[in-house]
Amino acid sequence: MSFSNKTFIIGGRHAVQEALKNKDRIIKRIIFISDDKKTALNSLENCKNKIEIHGQKFFNKTFGTDFNHQGYAAEIEILNYPNLNSFLTDSNKTNMLFVVIDHIFDDRNLGSIIRSSLAFHVDGIIINQRSYRSNSIHLYKNASGAMEYMPIFEVSNINNSIQVLKKHKFWIYALDQESSSSLFTEKFTERSAFIFGSEDSGIKKNILGNSDKILTIPINSKIESLNVSNAVAATLAVYSFLDQK
Repeated sequence: MSFSNKTFIIGGRHAVQEALKNKDRIIKRIIFISDDKKTALNSLENCKNKIEIHGQKFFNKTFGTDFNHQGYAAEIEILNYPNLNSFLTDSNKTNMLFVVIDHIFDDRNLGSIIRSSLAFHVDGIIINQRSYRSNSIHLYKNASGAMEYMPIFEVSNINNSIQVLKKHKFWIYALDQESSSSLFTEKFTERSAFIFGSEDSGIKKNILGNSDKILTIPINSKIESLNVSNAVAATLAVYSFLDQK
């Protein structure tokens, strides 16, 4: 099977199932490894006249042998979002929450970050387009369906996007383990954005300098640092708790 330049393949039950539920997602075809795999999904509108059955050979060739596709695959087109400024201008929400991703290249981590962001009601994610592979099978698998619901803004310049957020009354928090200001005691604003960098190099200095405040997550001294996806989940959980108090 060949795929066009406009489409790409995803795998995994949750990734495929949520894509099929999304009426805005263009689905070219759905591939199951056996008839029994399609039973729970073939009633969805996006499934009609698009189902194919292929054996293990197809799945091994498409995903390799170490990817847990669970017998589900789909050929889809990318979702399109408005630009960041238009998105924020059109929003009528008073309270908003954004995640900004700097210099994180691991697709599995990014997928987990997107999943946690949806879980904690993040309104959008900003990411540098140079580090974002929007057609990654690992991204979709680890996001576990969250790709269908989370607006993701690929930008060429993170600092420019920070200025757009500030124009729309966001307070910008950077997470850095060297900070002396604790996430646990912060009084958050109605519109907040959190910047996260890689475990190796952290947030770039010029981006760090554009934040309004630098915070740290207090952790056990026996642990050097958190994996970035865990740090995002912890930050959003603390934010949600403190914001509701």
